[in-house]
Amino acid sequence: MTGWFRSGGSDNVDDLEKAINELGDEQRKLVTRFDRAMNDFATERSLETCLDALNISIQLANTRGKLSESWEHYARLMEGEVTRLSRQAGPDKK
Repeated sequence: MTGWFRSGGSDNVDDLEKAINELGDEQRKLVTRFDRAMNDFATERSLETCLDALNISIQLANTRGKLSESWEHYARLMEGEVTRLSRQAGPDKK
C-alpha cells in the first residue's frame, strides 16, 4: 500500500482494522458536515459557503481514498493468509 498506512511498516491486522474503523468514523462525520455545508450553500449562495462545501468535499475525498487503500491492503493480507493456509493444508487435504 502506498503512503500513509505503510509509514509504520506494519502488516498488523489489528492496527489496520483500527485505522479502517477510525477512517469510517471520520468519513461519517465529514458526510454530515458536507450535507450541512451544501444546505448552507443552497440557501446563501455565497463564495464563503461555496468554499466551505468545497473544502469539506476535498477532505471527504482524501478520507475515502485512505479508506479505500486500507480496505485494499486488508484484502491483500487476507488473501495472503488464505494462500498460506491452503499451502499448509497441502494439495491432497483440500
